Formats: sequence, C-alpha cells, structure tokens
Amino acid sequence: MNEGDSSSSRSFLQVLLAVLGTLTVVLVVPFLQAVLLGGLMAYLVAPVNDRLSRRLGATAGAAATMLATTVVVLAPLLFVLAVAVDQAVALARGAELPDVAALESFLSERFGTSVPGAEMLVEPLGNAVEAGLRGLVGSVGGILGGVSTVLVGAVIFLFAFFVLLRDGDRFVAWIRAVTPLDAATTDELFARTDDLLWAAVVGNVVVAGLQAILTVVGFAVVGFDNVVFWGVATFLLSLLPVIGASIVWIPAVGYLLFVGNVPAAVGLFLYGSFVISGSDNVVRPMAMRRGARLNSGVLVLSIFGGVAVFGFLGIFVGPVVFGLTKTVIELLAEERADPRGS
Repeated sequence: MNEGDSSSSRSFLQVLLAVLGTLTVVLVVPFLQAVLLGGLMAYLVAPVNDRLSRRLGATAGAAATMLATTVVVLAPLLFVLAVAVDQAVALARGAELPDVAALESFLSERFGTSVPGAEMLVEPLGNAVEAGLRGLVGSVGGILGGVSTVLVGAVIFLFAFFVLLRDGDRFVAWIRAVTPLDAATTDELFARTDDLLWAAVVGNVVVAGLQAILTVVGFAVVGFDNVVFWGVATFLLSLLPVIGASIVWIPAVGYLLFVGNVPAAVGLFLYGSFVISGSDNVVRPMAMRRGARLNSGVLVLSIFGGVAVFGFLGIFVGPVVFGLTKTVIELLAEERADPRGS
C-alpha cells in the first residue's frame, strides 16, 4: 500500500471512528448511571475479587464477589433505603400544619403580648407546607411508578459490575495498548486516577457514613423518631461540600428550642458542633491520605457540576474528571519543560 492509500485509509478510519463513537455515546448515555455505578462498585471490591479470582478463576471469582457484595452490602443498603423512604412518607403524611391559636399562645408566652396578625402568617405558611408535603409524597409515588426503568437499570448495573470484575484487567491492558503514550506517562495517569477515585469515593463515603451514624445516635438520645430517614438524609447531604451534616442537626436544635426542650437543644448543639461536624476535621484527612487534593473552590465546582451532568454519581465522577484534567495539564507542562523526555 502506497503512502497516499495509507493516508486515505487512516482518514476514513478516523471519520468512521467519529461516527461510531458518537453512536456508542448515544447508546450508552441513557444507562450511564448504571454503568458508572457498576464501575465504582467493581473498583471498591477489586481487592476481594483479586483474591477470589486467584483461587476460583476469573469467572467464578467474579460471580462469588458479586454475590458477596449483594448479600453483605447491596441488600442491607436497599433495606435501609426502603425504611428511609417509608419513614419519609409517614413523616410527610403525619405532619401537622401549624395551629393559629397554638402559635398565638406560644408567641404570647415568649414575648408577653398577643399577636393578632398571626393568622395572616400561618395561613400561607400552612398552604406552603401542605403543598410541599404533597409534592414529597407525589415524588415518592413517581419513583415507585418507574419500577420498569429501575429494573432495566439494575440489570445493566449487575452486568457492568460482573464484566468489569471478570475482565477488568484485560480492559486496563487494552487501554494501555491503544493509548499513544509512553509507559511512564500511562502509569502516572493510572496512579493518579486511582488516587482520585480513592479520595472521591472511599474518603467521602467513610466521612459521610460516620457523620450519619453519629447523627442517628444523637437524634435517638434526644428522642426523635424516624432516625433511619434522618441518617440517610445526613449521609447524602454530608457528601456535598459546604452543606454537610449541620444542615440536619442545626434545624433539629431549633425545633427543640421551639418546643421548649432547652436542655436537649443545648446538648444536641454541643454534640453536633464537637462530635458530628468535628469528626469531619479528624476523619477526612485520615480517609483521604491517599487522595490527590483539589483546591476547595475547584472541589465545590466539580461536585455540583458533576451532579448537574451525571446525577447523584456526579458527586464522585466530577472530582475525578477535574483531577484528571489537572493531571493532564501538569503532564503536558512537564513534557514542554523537558522535550527530551518525549
């Protein structure tokens, strides 16, 4: 094949790759959440899968790892989520709207005077609360109505999980073979990707899980009901930067003050400040010791941007994308500074 034919063939292959690559992306996007979740789970349990695969073989090891993960992790997690949803629905349906007479009595006791205009405040507030609660129950009903979509996503998740467990090493080897980079640069990219995944997934989940457990303990001690719901809410909110667990326990302190339980409010405030929120300063540096650090402003942008693009999993995917972008820029800068290494 002469040079002209080779150039034409290469150009055609590049155009074909662009077309087929675009079609592949279009096909995968509707199930991207399930595929990403399968990849994250495979990454988390990879050490267990490696040990089992050495003893049982690749296929049997992957199957055993997936079964163990389902029994030990996924099934209890789904049970907790089901209880949290049930408690959320019960909380929404059982919530009582503010009573005008009770509010006027409360304000009179606190401020020593009657507030005849309280009804004007309570009526729109009550309507807003009622609309919000109905919206919450309606959202739960909509989620339950999409069972078929959930089942399809679950099948794709399990398939991606199993395939990546069984063939993950071959997939990584294929990426190394087709990547037009030298071995040292490829190793650096894989190492930093591992650090970013560790920080984004393991570090954040450990911190959020600890704060959720501490919140449940504190709420149970002061006598709150529906602690599973509050624990799940704390866990999800603790994954987000800036917001954290304080958005759950601070309103609880305000509620305790509102109902006149001052000792419990003071106790929960101290416990929340020094134990729940304080645990972040102690545990996060330990959990993220392996992780590649991002500027706090970049981290906030990467997480919220990731959520906007990838949904809930963007909490983990966003920082990895930003971190890899930073890594590629640094590698390019190193190559430009030392052109002999290219």
